Formats: sequence, C-alpha cells, structure tokens
Amino acid sequence: MNRPARPSLNTPQHGARGVALLEALVALLIMAFGMLALVGLQSNLRHSSDLAKQRGEAVRLAQQEMEKLRSYSQLATPNPANANTLAFDDIATPGSDGVVATFDNGTNATFTVTRTVVDSVEPIRKSIRVEVSWLDRSEGTQTVSLDSVLSRADPLLGGALGIAPVSSPLRRPANREASIPTNAKDLGDGSSAFKPLASGDVVWVFNNLTGVITGICNIPSTPTSNLAAADVAACRGNAFGYLLSGFVRFSDHSPSDPGNPIGQAIPMGLNLALTTSSSMMPSYQCFSDTPLTTPATQTYVSYYCVVYPNSGTPPIWSGQLTLTGIPLTGQSNGSGTSARNICRYSADYDGNGSISNAEHPLSYSKVSGALTRQNFLVIPGSENCPAGHAIDASLGFFSNTATVLHQPNGVR
Repeated sequence: MNRPARPSLNTPQHGARGVALLEALVALLIMAFGMLALVGLQSNLRHSSDLAKQRGEAVRLAQQEMEKLRSYSQLATPNPANANTLAFDDIATPGSDGVVATFDNGTNATFTVTRTVVDSVEPIRKSIRVEVSWLDRSEGTQTVSLDSVLSRADPLLGGALGIAPVSSPLRRPANREASIPTNAKDLGDGSSAFKPLASGDVVWVFNNLTGVITGICNIPSTPTSNLAAADVAACRGNAFGYLLSGFVRFSDHSPSDPGNPIGQAIPMGLNLALTTSSSMMPSYQCFSDTPLTTPATQTYVSYYCVVYPNSGTPPIWSGQLTLTGIPLTGQSNGSGTSARNICRYSADYDGNGSISNAEHPLSYSKVSGALTRQNFLVIPGSENCPAGHAIDASLGFFSNTATVLHQPNGVR
C-alpha cells in the first residue's frame, strides 16, 4: 500500500503567504500612532515647562513689588519730596490703570505688574493687591496675584525685634506709652505736648513713660507741631489725669456697615457721669472737633477727655460716657427721620468671657490708666446696632466691628 508523501518542512504553506508583510504593516501603523502621541506629549511638556517657568517669574515679580512697598522708610511724605525715599503715605494705586511696570525676562512672555491700593481708617491701614499678568505660548491670559495689608506703623519700631530689651517694659511707638496721641509733639525730655482741640488754646503735657497727663497749659496761636519744652515749662506737674479718647462714626445708609459707615457728622457733645468716690470726687474735661452746623463736610468726630481720678492708691475713676445733643429714638428730642440710635464698638476682644474697661463697656469701673479707641457709631433710629464681625484674616477681616446699643437704654 502506497503512503502519501509528507510535505517538506521547507515547502511554504498556502495560507501563510503574505503574513510577514501584514505584520510589518501593523507594526508600522502602531509605531506611527506612538510617534504621534509622543509628539503631542513633547508639545504638552514644553508648554507646561514654559508655563511653570513663567509662573515662577510672575510670583517673583509680585513678591518683589510687595516687598518694595513693605520697605517704606518713614510715615509721611518728605518735604521736599524725594523720589528715592518711599513713605507710607506715598503708597497708592499708580495712575488710572494701576500699571506699575512691564518686564521681559527671557521667559517667552512679557509680564505686566499692576497694583491696587485701598486706604482705610480706624485703624489706619492700606489693603494692597499686586497682580502680574502675561500671555502664555497658546495666547492664553495668565495671572498671579498677592494680597497684603500694611498698617501705619513707624519703621523704627522694627529695630526692637532684633534688640534685646535693657529694661522692662519694652519701648513703645515713638519711644513712649502707646496711649499718647500719635500727633503729640515729643519735647525731647521724657514728655510730650498735645492740643486736644487743634484750633484751641489748651495744651496737655504727657509723661512719655506712663501716658499720664501731668500738666495743663493755655497757649494760644501755637499748633501742636510747633510746641517746645520752654512753652510748657510753667505748667508741669500741675495736674494728674488719665486720657479717654476715641472716634464717633456716622451712618446715613441702611443697612449700616460698621466696618465702613457712610454718613456725615452732626453736632454733638459729651457727658461723663462720674461715680461718687470715698475719697476725692473725680472730674473731667472733654474736647471734640464736632461740626457746628448740619450738614457738615466731615464724616467722623474725634474726641479727647482728661479724667482726674480720686486720690486713692492707685488713683481710679468710674462712670459712664454718653453722647449729648443727638436726637434719640423714643425721646422728646428725636422723631421721624431725625431720630438716631447710638451704638458703641464693643466685644470680648481677648476672649476672657467679660467686657473690660479697654473693651468699651456701658459703664467704666475702677479705671486706673488711659483708655483709647472708645468708639461710637450713630445710626438711623429705625435700625438696630449692626452685629459686625470678628477678626478673620481668611475672610479679609482685620478688625472687630461688633457693636451694641449704647443710647438710648444701653445694654451691658
């Protein structure tokens, strides 16, 4: 019986013809897709690398501008003005568009630096935003912004951070007790002179170390800035008093914003109802720059009182400060749109569960030192005193604006 011949191993099969060519084409196709993906990846990497470099440069430029503003060397603009000296009062939004400068630092982009400055009072500060913008490789607009707040603090105070104290307490602003008004004239002999009413004749002499008012003079026609030690030589040591000062703000809008009240000042007065003491009965004298007529051009009233305490150890006083001459809601002098409510800025700032004298209570008790920033807010009689907000840097709140009713029928 004849067996069929076996096919030789070297003989090509019919179905295998062209397989090698097909495999080569598939491999070439896969390689082509891979090369396309690699080209796209390379492009994205290059764009991301450029953007990272540009963003780093933008941050550097923003920080450079912010640090330049922080490095102001004095508070007031020098007279005559000096382009090489930056003062706190010089910091402002430049021009109408806020552009500071443009830079081309070899990063395939041109950077534009803009600055926006918003001035605020009580406390005096400047809210600053520095923004750097540029066009990336794909003509897309990119921005980097930095925000900061600058307080009107004398740069000389920064030296205290690097110098160990030689005594206690540490030196205070302008080398004197912090409660002394900032525009009081340092006489160079451990005391400062201040006119509580700029156009008035009365001059107070402060002890720079304690902040106590130790002398009272009448010096007409001489502003505070021109006072000298010789001018007050005759009235040193003729008084012992504590400072009580603050501001009265006014709101004509509803609802009232305690952080930025908008309104015009109205004529007013001050009354300090002192509590009878077992020793000497305390007394006081107050001054304010209240307008004489309505409407007025000023938006707030500043007041300064000297309170002469009793003769105890330590000398103290107690009492309640109220505003007078303002038509109050529910009283005979207040009706219709003229009626007002008087709020006081007050809160438990130190979180100890009570309102201390420094935190502006309804009534002061056993005061043994100066009290400053005892501020009020006058609002329409149809409104309640605004709750305001606590300090929260994450929300941009850098001062406590909480208020409570003071007049009429104040609450504790």
